[in-house]
Amino acid sequence: MKREDLIAMGLSEENADKIMADYGSSVQKAKAKADEYKTKADKAEELQKQLDDIEQGKLTEVEQANKNLEKANARIAELEKAQAIATQRANAASKFNVTAEQAAQIVKDDGSFDYDVLGKIISEKETAAAQAKEQEIANGSTNPGGGTAGGDKAGTDNKTNAEKIAESLISNAPKNNDVLSHYIQQ
Repeated sequence: MKREDLIAMGLSEENADKIMADYGSSVQKAKAKADEYKTKADKAEELQKQLDDIEQGKLTEVEQANKNLEKANARIAELEKAQAIATQRANAASKFNVTAEQAAQIVKDDGSFDYDVLGKIISEKETAAAQAKEQEIANGSTNPGGGTAGGDKAGTDNKTNAEKIAESLISNAPKNNDVLSHYIQQ
């Protein structure tokens, strides 16, 4: 409504001015409240957007942390498997009395045992031990013709007992005309 419309309705100019002033102040108060609500609404929208961004950021951080955790767990499992295989190989080496290289052949990289390789290694060890024992026995025995089967030992010679006795008699005897000196020529 306009001021003229109020005067046309029969109100005095003073009353029309008063009504218009009251109306204007009411409109201004309502407009101020509306602006305040609009500002609060805009701020609420902005805060909600920030909250959503933070939640999204945290979600990606959580997802990243989960991926890192999965990687760490996979690496731990890998190391535990390698440690278990190393322990199995060490146990095989000590219990079967084999070298580390042989233990690596017995215990495969997947942790399983190769019993064929184990049997072969044990068989080779038994054969080698039997051959060593045979050689030891053969070296300690005597030949039917005299002497030892081991052949010439270090520091010994192939002289008979008679030759050794004769040498000792000659080396201890004085160099004069005794009986032995006539028979042994030097």
